[in-house]
Amino acid sequence: MVYKFCVLSDEVEDFRREIEIDADATFSDLNKAILKSCKYKNDLMTSFFICDSYWDKQQEITAVDMNDDPKADPIPLMDKTHIIDLIPEDKAADKAKMLFLFDTMCDRYLFMQVREVIDHKHLLNPEVVVSKGNAPKQEGDIDAMFDDLDVNSMYGDEDYDPDELDSEGYQDLEDIESR
Repeated sequence: MVYKFCVLSDEVEDFRREIEIDADATFSDLNKAILKSCKYKNDLMTSFFICDSYWDKQQEITAVDMNDDPKADPIPLMDKTHIIDLIPEDKAADKAKMLFLFDTMCDRYLFMQVREVIDHKHLLNPEVVVSKGNAPKQEGDIDAMFDDLDVNSMYGDEDYDPDELDSEGYQDLEDIESR
């Protein structure tokens, strides 16, 4: 069985990819297909998020589990998780939705949705069947995120004056360690 995913961006209006992939393929296979079709580097962190019908994140699938909490449930890994394991045929038929996090520093996503389930077909490798427009740049402008930042309001008061701190104020680490 093959799933056809439509991939769109909210940043680039004419960008569209449609990728057919075997339902038994891994999320790693899908990740590689997306990166290649968008001409993105493959050495940056990416993740998939299975979403509900309102695009709210439900389940993350990542390349590396960065969770340090031994009590937390492990996050499914892309290379060990088959697409059909998290998007069974009934969910796929209901037009399952996912987000693809391609820029972790700027929290940017591609929107994905199953458009079609093709029975009695199998693919060894994913196929990009529609490729329109240029993908959004892979790495956003981090400096631009801070352009509108008002440093004076960071402390909750536009009249903030660091000289108002009491004379003891904050101490150097050396002062604290010498005690």
